[in-house]
Amino acid sequence: MRLLATLVVLLGVLFVSTTAHAKGCKEVSDVVGEQQCTRYGNNWSIERTFPITFRFGLRYSELSTSGAQFAEDYKKKRRPKGYKGYAFDGESLGVPKLYSYGFDGGFTFFIVGQLYAGLDGGIGFSKVRSNTINAGQFTLTDDSGVDVLTFHGGAPLGYRIPLGRASIRGEMFLGFTAVSVRHDVSAPGVNGAPSSGAATAARWLVEPRIAADIWFTQHISFGAYGGVNIVDKGRVLGLSLTWHHRAFDGDMAFW
Repeated sequence: MRLLATLVVLLGVLFVSTTAHAKGCKEVSDVVGEQQCTRYGNNWSIERTFPITFRFGLRYSELSTSGAQFAEDYKKKRRPKGYKGYAFDGESLGVPKLYSYGFDGGFTFFIVGQLYAGLDGGIGFSKVRSNTINAGQFTLTDDSGVDVLTFHGGAPLGYRIPLGRASIRGEMFLGFTAVSVRHDVSAPGVNGAPSSGAATAARWLVEPRIAADIWFTQHISFGAYGGVNIVDKGRVLGLSLTWHHRAFDGDMAFW
């Protein structure tokens, strides 16, 4: 019986050893012993995993019309000779803020510890009931349908505080935003004037944010963030799903 037990143990050790060896190495030629082996921990070691994340989500944003200067988007190469487009200030729209709902996304990478930076951008849509605007020879009236289009882009810089399966982050987003508003256009005395057109205004984004994340797995998290653009007091809110190449971004506990 002792001999049988010893044989069983030896066979078990041999099987485990062979299996572990097979998982880490593979034959690369017909010559016996020529194998390519992965280093221990290559597939799970935090130290050997590039600390990058990719994010995609939904975004709500506001842009104050106060101080915004809109200029017609009509491309110069398409304009008739002597044609000058219209322009107006944001207050002429008759609304204090323009709102948009859309999508955003980006990536971040960790610089040192839980300090990270990245790139971010998005697009949004909405509708506004604006005043009739008299801009020189042009009369601009409210367009039907979706008539507000926004873009934004920039770079976040932040720090993550891990709290087990949750984490909180504080970050500063620096970039720009552009908003385009479409109108029906009437300009009987202007040769080549379009029947409808869009005008665009741009503004800097200096946006402090606070964010929180919940981890579904060690590589996937769901998060929410909120912030305010210091330049015009416009609020921003977002929800996102993030894939993390490094498990739990390399740390699960603050202490």
